[in-house]
Amino acid sequence: MAAPVAALAARKVAAAAARRAAARARRGNGNKPGKKKWLIALLAVLGAAGLALITAFSAIVGVLGSKSAASGACVEDAAAQQGASGVPGGGAYNPILPGKGMYLPSDTARAEIPPRMMLAAIRGAARYPGLDWTLIVSQMYQETRYGQDPSAAPGGDNGMGYKGILQFGAPAWTDYGADGNGDNKKDLYNVEDAAFAAANYLHALKAESDPWTALRRYSGSTVSNTTYMRVAQTQSARYRGVFSSDTATIERWQKHLADTVKKNPTFPVLGKTAGDIPEPVNDSNAQVTNAAQIKAAPMRSWSTPPLGSGSEGTGTSEGTSTPTAPATATPAADQPAGVNSSGWQWPMKDGTFTFTAGFGESGGRWSAGHTGIDLAAPSGSRFYAPADGKVIFVGDGGAYGNLTKIEHAGGVQTWYAHQSTFGTRVGMEVKRGEYIGNVGQTGNVTGPHLHWEVRLPGVRDPHRPGQNNGPGPVNPKNWMSGKITGTPTYGNDQYADAQATAEQCAADSNGAIVMPDGAGGTGPMPASDSEVVRAALAWAQTGLGRPYVFGARRLQGDHPADFDCSSYTQWAYYQATGGKVDIGGDTFAQLPKLTPYKVPSGQEKPGDLVFFGSVSNPHHVGIVWDPTTHTMIHAPNPSAPVRFADYTKQGTAIVGYYRVPIPGGTTAVGPNGTSSSAH
Repeated sequence: MAAPVAALAARKVAAAAARRAAARARRGNGNKPGKKKWLIALLAVLGAAGLALITAFSAIVGVLGSKSAASGACVEDAAAQQGASGVPGGGAYNPILPGKGMYLPSDTARAEIPPRMMLAAIRGAARYPGLDWTLIVSQMYQETRYGQDPSAAPGGDNGMGYKGILQFGAPAWTDYGADGNGDNKKDLYNVEDAAFAAANYLHALKAESDPWTALRRYSGSTVSNTTYMRVAQTQSARYRGVFSSDTATIERWQKHLADTVKKNPTFPVLGKTAGDIPEPVNDSNAQVTNAAQIKAAPMRSWSTPPLGSGSEGTGTSEGTSTPTAPATATPAADQPAGVNSSGWQWPMKDGTFTFTAGFGESGGRWSAGHTGIDLAAPSGSRFYAPADGKVIFVGDGGAYGNLTKIEHAGGVQTWYAHQSTFGTRVGMEVKRGEYIGNVGQTGNVTGPHLHWEVRLPGVRDPHRPGQNNGPGPVNPKNWMSGKITGTPTYGNDQYADAQATAEQCAADSNGAIVMPDGAGGTGPMPASDSEVVRAALAWAQTGLGRPYVFGARRLQGDHPADFDCSSYTQWAYYQATGGKVDIGGDTFAQLPKLTPYKVPSGQEKPGDLVFFGSVSNPHHVGIVWDPTTHTMIHAPNPSAPVRFADYTKQGTAIVGYYRVPIPGGTTAVGPNGTSSSAH
């Protein structure tokens, strides 16, 4: 059977190549944009008068365009964002990425993408902040099925002048060709060179902000022929794992891929059919909103294994890594010998906080003496991981308010209480200096501050009398003595550039600056009689800071990579009910389903959904957080990640407020894995 299967695969590749060639034939050879030619010709005819006319016209268009861009970037105008692309069938998919970081490979990517192609795409895209490597590798799939087409092999040609794994024409290669492997040559048949050139070209086509149009122009597809863009962007969505801004993690992944390539450096052989490369996405199922439902192909012999053990940690399903098991418990002491004795830093930058309550102090608010130290700072101030570790708890800590716990080497734990915003989730590995949350005043507090604890194995916990195995609290100041090595790093998170963009946008449009993660706007965790609603709000809060992607994958589980407005609300309630409640994947499905549960204006409660637009065109949705301040939490638009906002100041009509019906007996499931029966 091998020969017929190989022949069929070859015919499919040849047919796909013929379709691509036909599309390119309609626009002519070159594979390059030619925006300015008509202007040059027109100016030659019109002369100086024409120049003045065009200049005046450009100024008018520029003003209008600037205003439109400002409204889309600074105001939660989802309709404008969705309508701006002009893509038939709502096929827009704009993964606007922050300037730092990248999506780590998902399990699907590891299973289905030849390692050498994945590494080349990652390295090529890394030179342009915001350019997504999954677009490039998805093009490799679309153009030549990862080099299987004969035109990908050295000397190959598709018969119309297009060559190499990414099918460049001579003029486009002249403009965008690159040396990706450092051999001082620009070889369009070389995978690394082609990936770098594709990155150059996609960047020139503004793929960072409008990948659909960039892919269409790259492929030569007509506006009505959406196959290329749909397949590429569906693949792209499947290939994205968690977003990481940690340089060390990204470098470990690149080294891991390079090591994997060394084990099978020639796979696949360019220009030859490799029957082992799967084709799970095609024209019939290529829809970004269905990406999560398209199953990953099984791992192949050539697939990339999880990030290795040892110094790199053990890979998990979405490209994160898990630290090794804690060492044996150490004796009770502030500085036990051999336990993570160096490489620490304070969780907040010097000068951004004031020490208030110290360790061991007595007071009416503490049952057994103060178990940590308080770092007073304005609500919304950021704090960061003091050392490498793994998040073991995120959720409601009772008197601690919103609480995060991190376990470090040797079983050492650090606790962060009274947060306004969660920046991590259970199971996430964090690096020293990585953003983990925001200061707040949730729980038992008199003002905004970070209550910070360091807990060691073997130390008695005063909150659990008779249990001496710990981990119990020690004085954080004593713990830190002698452990601060290297230069502290703060703000090593993926939204620094997004904040700068928001500030610039606000300045350009005379609008308000909105922090990209909602910092300063959270307040206490809202109260609700429903355990399911509380769980949904807790899940919603863990989504803060996730990038907005229109058409984002639905129901991504515990570790979502991105959201749009409706996938975010759907996800929060789906997670909170263990999959029992699914309100639908878009606003057009959600609103009719919830219409019987509409509540009057002024009677909305935390957890209710607020829809915007009109009954016939509900173009945006958010989750009511605090009705007294008209605060909602939502995924606004491509210019900003999930954040808080005033739902009465969105510049668009409110359709109404709707309560999500919860079936009796539904078990509430929180982000920390806890569950209880809802009544």
